[in-house]
Amino acid sequence: MHQFQILGQSNFGISVLLDCLAAMCPEQELRADIIANLPPEQNTSLAYAFETPGVHSAVHFYSDWTPAPEVPCIVGSIGKGRRPIFEFFRERFGITEDRYFNTIHPSAVVALTALLGRGVHISPLSVVAPFAELQDFVVVNRNVSIGHHTVLERFATVNPGANVAGACRIGAGVTIGAGATVVDQITIGAGSIIGAGSLVTRDIPAGVIAYGNPAKVIREISPG
Repeated sequence: MHQFQILGQSNFGISVLLDCLAAMCPEQELRADIIANLPPEQNTSLAYAFETPGVHSAVHFYSDWTPAPEVPCIVGSIGKGRRPIFEFFRERFGITEDRYFNTIHPSAVVALTALLGRGVHISPLSVVAPFAELQDFVVVNRNVSIGHHTVLERFATVNPGANVAGACRIGAGVTIGAGATVVDQITIGAGSIIGAGSLVTRDIPAGVIAYGNPAKVIREISPG
């Protein structure tokens, strides 16, 4: 049996992650222990189903759980909760980047020369071109294209249907909205958000929201 520890409980993300694991390990028995770090009254995702055929799953609260050092970990979110979840379990249990497993759907195409960090998630039908670099905990959602020699820094998220062209640099914690296009050789600064459907034709500074065609800075992101 293949076992995994899914840290954090965003049922939206867990449904995607379990489906990915089942596709990665066909005809094999899987077990996923889901470790919640929020009490139920604070978790708005619990109304959504995540149970997946072929995967035996059980939910535990973090205070009742003991990590199994030999079992790989997965961040239980594919959205903005990834960094807080990682930091929560690092601070309380000492679980560092090297413990995390990459979830890459078999229908994704990842070039042999692409460089992947730890805890990376790549959803179905996405393409990662030669010499692209996806650093730790990057998320590439479904039907996304990442161009050659493009770097996505830690915790960057590219939402469904977006296209990031070649030789771009996408800063740590950036979110690129669904259906957005980023043209060649663009830099987007850390923590910025690119609105859905935007066309990014010039560099975007750190810590801002930008959207439109062409994308323009709308406002700065408030600290916290």
